Amino acid sequence: MSAGERHSLRRVPGRIPLAIWLISISTLLERFAYYSFIGPLQNYIQNSFHDPLRPGALGMGQSIASILNNAFLALSYITPMFAAVISDEHLGRFRTICWSMSIYITGVLILTITSIPALLEKGAGLPGLIVALLVISVGTSGVKAALPPFLADNCGTDAEELKVTKNGEKVVIDRDATREYAFNIYYWCVNVGALSRIPSTFMEKDIGFWSTYSMSTIFLCLSLLVFMSGFRLYVYAEREKNAIRPACSALVIAGKNGFRMEAARPEEVRARDGGVVDWDNKFITDLKTGLIACRTFLPIIVLTVCQNQLSTNTVSQAANMQTHGIPNDVLPNVNSITVVILMPLITHILYPLLRRFRIKFPPITRMALGFAFEVPAMAFAAGVQGWIYDSPPCYSAPRKCAASNNGLLPNAVNVAAQVPIYVLEGFSEAFAFPAMYEYAYTKAPKSMKAVVQAILSLAFAFAALLGIALSPTYHDPELLAMYASLAGAMCLTTILFYVFFRKYNAQEDSLNAGVNDD
Repeated sequence: MSAGERHSLRRVPGRIPLAIWLISISTLLERFAYYSFIGPLQNYIQNSFHDPLRPGALGMGQSIASILNNAFLALSYITPMFAAVISDEHLGRFRTICWSMSIYITGVLILTITSIPALLEKGAGLPGLIVALLVISVGTSGVKAALPPFLADNCGTDAEELKVTKNGEKVVIDRDATREYAFNIYYWCVNVGALSRIPSTFMEKDIGFWSTYSMSTIFLCLSLLVFMSGFRLYVYAEREKNAIRPACSALVIAGKNGFRMEAARPEEVRARDGGVVDWDNKFITDLKTGLIACRTFLPIIVLTVCQNQLSTNTVSQAANMQTHGIPNDVLPNVNSITVVILMPLITHILYPLLRRFRIKFPPITRMALGFAFEVPAMAFAAGVQGWIYDSPPCYSAPRKCAASNNGLLPNAVNVAAQVPIYVLEGFSEAFAFPAMYEYAYTKAPKSMKAVVQAILSLAFAFAALLGIALSPTYHDPELLAMYASLAGAMCLTTILFYVFFRKYNAQEDSLNAGVNDD
């Protein structure tokens, strides 16, 4: 293939290997299990076992429920840093995922047993929940740290190929387009799995929490079996010494010298201090490239604080609205349905159309567009909260005044008003998250793939900690100001992100080539 053909011909994704489909189906089943227990968790913690209107178990209130949810998210996103080291240096990605899934299953099984009504009545609910969440957070750590890099490892060859289509057109099989397609499939499966919130919310309401947690346990076991079934098909990246330790040392040296990464190059260290380091110039160059991806994680923190409202405060918001018999935690499924419909349209219509007209739509631009959709989502949530506060019978104290008939009568606002929130959230996710995972992988040095994914998890963890810091606003009548503040923060973040990071769009190919060139 000539240089002219490489630059002039249309680029298309290559064939997706069977291994990618197995990993994606396993992910679908794992996410089905995950949302079967995380979806009802706000109600499980917030409402009491004898709540007259909504299903519940522990009766700890909205603020504590949101704090525990965010604490679990923070812990489950911090632990991947340690799992990444184990994955890179000891077990490898495949074995790390298998062992992590086994621990994960144990945690959900503990939650299932302690949510049985007879044990709830004996006080087993809270200690069982705490132990289960700790075990689950350890289990999910290996999945979060190792699975996205393992997916990318199995995307096929990095070599570009020339192909002639059925209609005689010459096209270039592009590795970046293939990887983009694979991550879109993966994220589509994530959101299909998230639809488990539909049956789980009805099961918690009509049968009990133990039933939906049992379903979660079963689907986790199926996920592990599907994943292990492909062990002969997978591409296994060679285990290498994890780069986190030398990377930290290099960053310390750079910090002591005006935060210049050039100061950590071996010849610079030798000339300045007479010291010897255990990395080469290529490592520093790759680390600088990886840090570009890590810098893009900063706005992800604000986005994730907003996104986390979907499993916590908007569920509680719906509990104070007229639901007409449907569970108050079923509406988040609108978000997943939006993504499930939107992702194929983006993958099979929008992106090919842009490529046909030679219009580039790089990850930075896709992330910025996803951030932009989050702004009206939070603004709409604020509007709905204001509408609730302006409505009878209890106005700014929903289900807490005498007119609510001991909490049986919510404020006169139909829960359908929440639908635009979840639709906009779906648009935000469909553009931002696949691009974010792709960017994190493609800009990571070869030996730091899992570590950069783990650093991304740390950004999610910090977002959860910010969610805990916001907990004083998680009660009436402060919720309106909370949603409005998040909308403003997301708007400012989107503008700053695009202003400061759009320059990397022009460097996309060279940055990828620098990392992939051994």
